[in-house]
Amino acid sequence: MYIEKLNRNELDKLNTSSVFNSREWIDISFGKQFCLMGIYNKNRELIGVFYYYIFQRGKVLTQISAPPFSPNCGLWVEDKTINPSQKNTFRKKIMVVVRDYFLAQKFDIFALPFPLEYVDMQEFIWSGFTVEPRYTYQLDLKESTDSLLAKMSSERRKNIKKAEKDGVFVSRATNFEEAKELIYGSYENKVLEANKTVLNNLFSSFSSDKNTLCFVAYNKDKSPLATVFCVFDAKACYYILGGYNKSQSHEGAGALAMWESIKLAKQMGVEVFDFEGSMLPPIEKYFRGFGGMMIPFYSVKRNKWRGNLFFKMRRK
Repeated sequence: MYIEKLNRNELDKLNTSSVFNSREWIDISFGKQFCLMGIYNKNRELIGVFYYYIFQRGKVLTQISAPPFSPNCGLWVEDKTINPSQKNTFRKKIMVVVRDYFLAQKFDIFALPFPLEYVDMQEFIWSGFTVEPRYTYQLDLKESTDSLLAKMSSERRKNIKKAEKDGVFVSRATNFEEAKELIYGSYENKVLEANKTVLNNLFSSFSSDKNTLCFVAYNKDKSPLATVFCVFDAKACYYILGGYNKSQSHEGAGALAMWESIKLAKQMGVEVFDFEGSMLPPIEKYFRGFGGMMIPFYSVKRNKWRGNLFFKMRRK
């Protein structure tokens, strides 16, 4: 088993159905910083894929991380094993070859989350990496709408009811200009500013009714108040971005837009709604209020001396 650079055209050879492994998703951030890698078996057959972003931080440090707006490294491998022991051994071999690949790369800062299904991180731990648990919330959309509503916190249900009482209404966006403005207006940070090109690609070249759910909430005067932007595949719908109008905020507009996204995803036959998690307490509390099940996933980290010095100086 070995790893080498993968041409985007070869993605069609893989049987992955994840929206995050689609050619359309990868294209939004593909460029010099984007590394798309193929995993091959001993017969030189393509059996898997993963990707990462490599960029300069503080002008002198090299960082490896997930591409902008991608929840993880997109690791996917075709597993034909049946026996549980064989499955564990196969997964172990995958993580060994991925670990060895990254050990051979030059970086100062390494921070890469892995998909939910990859829980065996021992090979990274044994090689000096730090493995940190992170969390997301997921809703089982096979449950009834009434059951999903009942699972919400009283606060979140109150948010939705107040929005409806105040005449807030929600519409599915087909033109993303209003959603873009709400998102841009909500984020005053360098990360979003640095990735405006990727975000523009997300709205312009990626998004369609076949892979995107975007809702905008309006007040009675039809002024946009909040937006929820999700992407989906056959299995799951993923919350990616949200935004709100700072000058005309409403406490229930975003919750109502989220609820409409959840209901439509269920109506479309999608099995899971994934909030894509957050380690920021206020955002975690907000997501938690929708009543989903907490699901852990893992992020692998490693800082070399220059990376450690950078974070030490930043803390000071």
